[in-house]
Amino acid sequence: MKVGLILGGGGEVGVAWEIGVLAALESEAGFEAGASEVIAGTSAGAIVGVYAAQGRAMSELAELERRGQGVPVGAGFPADPAAGGGDDQADTRAIPDEIISALMSTEGTLEERGARLGKLALQAPVSLDEAVFVDGFRTMLGTDVWPSVDFRPTTVNAESGETTLWDRRSGIGLAAAVASSCAVPGVFPPVEFEGRHFIDVPRRPFSGELVRSESLDAILFVGLILPILANNNEQKDELAEQARGGLEVVTVTGGPGVDSIGADLLDHSARVRAVEVGLDDGRRAADAIQNQLGKQSGA
Repeated sequence: MKVGLILGGGGEVGVAWEIGVLAALESEAGFEAGASEVIAGTSAGAIVGVYAAQGRAMSELAELERRGQGVPVGAGFPADPAAGGGDDQADTRAIPDEIISALMSTEGTLEERGARLGKLALQAPVSLDEAVFVDGFRTMLGTDVWPSVDFRPTTVNAESGETTLWDRRSGIGLAAAVASSCAVPGVFPPVEFEGRHFIDVPRRPFSGELVRSESLDAILFVGLILPILANNNEQKDELAEQARGGLEVVTVTGGPGVDSIGADLLDHSARVRAVEVGLDDGRRAADAIQNQLGKQSGA
């Protein structure tokens, strides 16, 4: 069975929660994230997705999270403000009001909204320059070499508003690709590639594209469902439609424990609790994984 893995956004909290889910699915259901036919990740999901594609053991990552030693998104950024960094992370507390309003707007097509946000992102002052931002991700990932597993971090073209899925054939470095998936306007700088800029704003759902291009038999979607995470909600809706058409779909979107971690998705200290919630949610999903997905073609 050819299984695709889609990992949603969710900030610092989402990184730990997704690691917990995948660690539990690995131990309880034998699901190896890195053996998926394709791994697509958005923002937090791009970070967890590249770890999976690199063959990192989810159980080991989960244990680091439980001990409060999970690597924060800003861990690779310098502490010296003169070098372009903040204390040790970019300041995520003060996204400009006009960007908040644009993020919440439903006026126009998704691409038109993305282009409006792109214009604001290119004008917004941030505490990191682009080179420092990308280099921080290179430090986090330990390499700029794409994994052999088909890994596709998602982003949005700031000029056109179009959703982009990078892969190892795109020509962009791995660190820049993952950074572009996390480039929240007003917090982090847009990432430039071949004269275009890329940012972390709402994407168009893309599971249908993956199913067609890779002839997938099934998709596992792991992503928190919260009002602030519109991408995750819309991706889940698209997958529900595909399931009605016959695709095998399993979604892990969070159980009752999510209420205890959803207040501030950018709070690094909440990751200790988030990984425990993820482990619980993964254990609850183990039977569905075994019954619906069977054996991965790459396992």
